[in-house]
Amino acid sequence: MQQHSRATEQRGGKRKALGKRKLSDNERDEPQQRTISELLSKSNSSTSHASDQQLPSSPTSAKRLRASSPSLDPPFSNSGQDNLIPPDKMYNFSNSEPKANGGFGEKAPGYSATQRPSNFTPHTGAKKLVVKNLRSGPRLNQDAYFEKVWGQLDAALVVIFDRGKPAASLEELYKGAENVCRQGRAAMLAKKLQEKCKEYVSHDLRESLVAKAGDGNNVDTLRAVVDAWTTWNSKLVTIRWIFYYLDQSFLLHSKEFPVINEMGLIQFRSHIFSDPALKSKILQGACDLIEADRKDEESGLVADSALLKKAITLFHDLGVYTSDFEPRLLEDSRKFFASWADREAESQYLATYAENSHRLIEREVNRCELYSLSRNTQQKLSLLLDDNLVRKQEDVLLKEEDVLGLLRTANKHALERLYSLLERIKFGSKLKPAFSKFIDDEGTAIVFDDKRESEMVVRLLDFKQQLDDTWTESFHKDETLGHALRESFETFMNKGRKSEATWGTDNPRTGEMIAKYVDTLLKGGLKVIGRKAEDETLADEDTEINKQLDKVLDLFRFVHGKAVFEAFYKNDLARRLLMGRSASDDAEKSMLARLKTECGSSFTHNLESMFRDMDIARDEMASYNALQRERRDRPTLDLNVSVLSAAAWPTYPDVPVRIPPDIAKALNEFEQYYYSKHNGRKLSWKHQLAHCQLRARFPKGDKEIVVSSFQAIVLLLFNDVPEGETLSYTQIREATGLSDRELTRTLQSLACAKYRVLTKKPKGKDVNETDVFAYNASFSDPKMRIKINQIQLKETKEENKSTHERVAADRHYETQAAIVRIMKSRKVITHAELVAEVIKATRSRGVLEPSEIKKNIEKLIEKDYMERVEGNKYSYLA
Repeated sequence: MQQHSRATEQRGGKRKALGKRKLSDNERDEPQQRTISELLSKSNSSTSHASDQQLPSSPTSAKRLRASSPSLDPPFSNSGQDNLIPPDKMYNFSNSEPKANGGFGEKAPGYSATQRPSNFTPHTGAKKLVVKNLRSGPRLNQDAYFEKVWGQLDAALVVIFDRGKPAASLEELYKGAENVCRQGRAAMLAKKLQEKCKEYVSHDLRESLVAKAGDGNNVDTLRAVVDAWTTWNSKLVTIRWIFYYLDQSFLLHSKEFPVINEMGLIQFRSHIFSDPALKSKILQGACDLIEADRKDEESGLVADSALLKKAITLFHDLGVYTSDFEPRLLEDSRKFFASWADREAESQYLATYAENSHRLIEREVNRCELYSLSRNTQQKLSLLLDDNLVRKQEDVLLKEEDVLGLLRTANKHALERLYSLLERIKFGSKLKPAFSKFIDDEGTAIVFDDKRESEMVVRLLDFKQQLDDTWTESFHKDETLGHALRESFETFMNKGRKSEATWGTDNPRTGEMIAKYVDTLLKGGLKVIGRKAEDETLADEDTEINKQLDKVLDLFRFVHGKAVFEAFYKNDLARRLLMGRSASDDAEKSMLARLKTECGSSFTHNLESMFRDMDIARDEMASYNALQRERRDRPTLDLNVSVLSAAAWPTYPDVPVRIPPDIAKALNEFEQYYYSKHNGRKLSWKHQLAHCQLRARFPKGDKEIVVSSFQAIVLLLFNDVPEGETLSYTQIREATGLSDRELTRTLQSLACAKYRVLTKKPKGKDVNETDVFAYNASFSDPKMRIKINQIQLKETKEENKSTHERVAADRHYETQAAIVRIMKSRKVITHAELVAEVIKATRSRGVLEPSEIKKNIEKLIEKDYMERVEGNKYSYLA
């Protein structure tokens, strides 16, 4: 190629470069394609093999040439094929000097121009180079070229559809498709491509799948479609490689034609999935796989999970998951869940049904995650499970007999499974009736079990702990069930009935038994709460006792009739203080502080006074003993007297007894001392509460015997009896002055119990008036110090009876006082209002029954405190 140029200078300093070029005859016949480098390079320079094959130029390239390239390189190699000139190599604006080898920037022959500084400014962007008056050759016949290219592409598509390899290289096919697009035939090419793919999918592919569907079952049909979809996607990859320029430059921005991948998806969905002969089998095949997976999980087998995963992915890819697959899946699942629930409910125990239901739910959740089912599907399946397994089986899950069976066996795991299942639809609180009935029945049985009366509090503590554990672990601390626990526990704890144990009163037994348990706990320490002997030295006794007291106080809070507890606790506290039987003073004060916090200062006022009296009595005895030590004559016996105020302490009857002279002398000396310090006071001796420590001499060894005052008086009589002689029952009674009841009990403890320091004739467990007693010279025991049946430390039946009767009487007096106060303030009031007001006023001392209130109202009417008026009302009489 020859090039001749001329530089001319125009006015105003403007310059214009004009180029003229002559075309040979051969060049006129070939499609014209020129680059800027060819226009500026030497005309006679040697050309490469790539310059001989020239592509047709665009009609619009005669006036202006621009560089362009696809955004992505097509995925094939250039080995053995012609190379395209990269866009970044088409222009070079380097300011370097002309090179000797004739590269870009080299002066062509015949070229001359005035040298001037370069105007190249790299920071302002690329320069636009315009070639004017470039004459072009004759245009190519574009229709013939399009038919030629499409013929190659069509043949390649046929081979690709048949899973073969095209004869032409992918690069050549890509260039042909790109050139057609550059000629403005992209829409026509896209239409032909779409029609070709549609023809293959709607005829060849569809007919082969329909034929397979007619010969196989639903799963086989699904497998064939899934395989066809996988194969079709791989073919679309090759097709997209060939038509990559069309896909990126035209289809990506076209509103009429979709991109190649979307086109393939739409055609597969329209002609394959939506085909009436295939659609139903495809969907049902996937549902059959899920059903098989459910059955295989129950039997321990494994279904075709790989095919199911591919099927779910197919539905997602085709966009038919929500519209077609999900409704079919949910309907089949509903039928499966309903039949499963009915079968399990009829054949399985409640605990087994709850456990299997949880396993089914867990499997369904895992399946949704494993097979990529949507979250919406998982939520809908969860609703179906809740409806079929819980809501429709509500009667089975809440059957009172079965729930009570789980509660009685303390099956916490099964109860937790049951509650969790019910709570899925917020039905957990519906366990309240069965839970309340269980607590009431079991608690009532414990309270009124006369044979195990002494174990009542221990059993109640264990029962309460069991309920708390069940509520926490099984019922997840449900608030409604927590209220049911407290209400039911409170109900049976305050039940009362007239029986021999309450001496004909309706006082609740729980208050009495709690008081006695606290007494035993404060006297016995760690031994009562079941600590092992080897742990006693290591354990902090006060800490352990305080823990146990907290548990007992938790029971005490449920007791309404605090008066019964107060009466018995007061009696037991008096014995512990007088006999020095408290295991820990700190534990005593800790319990008193708890009662004060729980019931108020008025409840513990007398109890606190008892502790103060004991402190004052100790100070009084210290002063008396100091005075005795100042005297020259030392007393023959050690005396310890506790002076108590009658108002704070329980009332004890006076028991007549003749005191031995030595003891009487010591008592008189203390009286004189006390009266000398306190004028106007009178001492009343309660000998039945006293205890003594005697030193006894036996042939087999001396002993220290701790006995009650009555026992000591009887034993001292035998000091004056010659050896070998006896005293009759009548003689002992006359010498001691004791009543038959007290004397019989005393002699029985000395002659018929474990430690027999006296002998009785005739032998037997009962004491009669004809019996005679003698000193037991053969008595022996390995212990040096022994305690003989300290009857004054134990509550007698008479004392128990009097306590119950006193509490009942006080209760009536409190009720009547409350009625009078209310009537005095209201003047006129209806019966219902009066009963409600009385219950409210006396609640702190225990809830009254309306029948008891009515009896007290009748008594007040008889005493003319009030009268009946019209309208079922009462009027106060001033």
